[in-house]
Amino acid sequence: MSIADLARVRDDVLAGEAAGRASGAGARALMESITAEERGPVRSPRRRAPRRMFLLGMVAAGLAAVLAVTLPLGGPATEYANAAVTLKTGDDFIDVVITDPEADAATYTEAFRAVGLDATVQKIPVAPEYAGMLFGPATPGEFPSGTGVTVRGGETCASVWCGTISMPTGYKGKVIIGIGRPARPGERYASLAPSTMGVAADGVAGVELMGKPVSHAKAELSRRGLKIEYVALWTKPDGSGGGYDVASEHVKDDWIVDSAHKVASDTVRVDVVVPSDVPKDSLPRADRPPSGWPSP
Repeated sequence: MSIADLARVRDDVLAGEAAGRASGAGARALMESITAEERGPVRSPRRRAPRRMFLLGMVAAGLAAVLAVTLPLGGPATEYANAAVTLKTGDDFIDVVITDPEADAATYTEAFRAVGLDATVQKIPVAPEYAGMLFGPATPGEFPSGTGVTVRGGETCASVWCGTISMPTGYKGKVIIGIGRPARPGERYASLAPSTMGVAADGVAGVELMGKPVSHAKAELSRRGLKIEYVALWTKPDGSGGGYDVASEHVKDDWIVDSAHKVASDTVRVDVVVPSDVPKDSLPRADRPPSGWPSP
């Protein structure tokens, strides 16, 4: 059945009929238009669960459903649940509950678009402890003045990850959301995913590097089979400053480690404080390997 076929049922024929009424000239004309077409396979009807069990029941059954609620985000608001994620909108936020971190990205994308976001969801490489969590979102569009996006993760929930994305009601641009997947051995973690501060994952818990000389970091990390990348930091008396990636041959053993975090299962990035007698930005820069997210 085409849209053109339905167009013969004019608005003036339907005008004045009660919503949901099954009788009247307009309703009969519309029914005749539908029943005149060849029917395809009939799907089994889905039973609507009681409201208090709606989210749990739909996720457990691996089904998708849409339920209209209020009018946030400048358009129809919805509650949406499928086998991977449950979304519920408010005036300027979306509550997110991730239930299946193994689901493909298209399943997540379907859900976010159902609640009015021009969203693309990508599975991004992260440390194992962050698998199934939400990252971002990256928002290449323009926000209304004085607004932005915030993400707050729930401290406790029965799912893999739960939290709230606060969105300005006037934002109509694209949204790129990352869902963490365990990185392959040696694969770099996504740059917007949280790092493991203090090198406290993948069997190196307890390594104390902050405030230690570079020679100590080399010995501890090499003993664990980990590679090292360096960032040289120039600091001011007030603690502010900045730096960039440098090759290992430009880092001295007596320089002090400011912090360290893992950037891959086999690699640790070490920030070191450059002594004051080394001129700012005087060391050759090293290229930083890309993280691969977010992508257009």
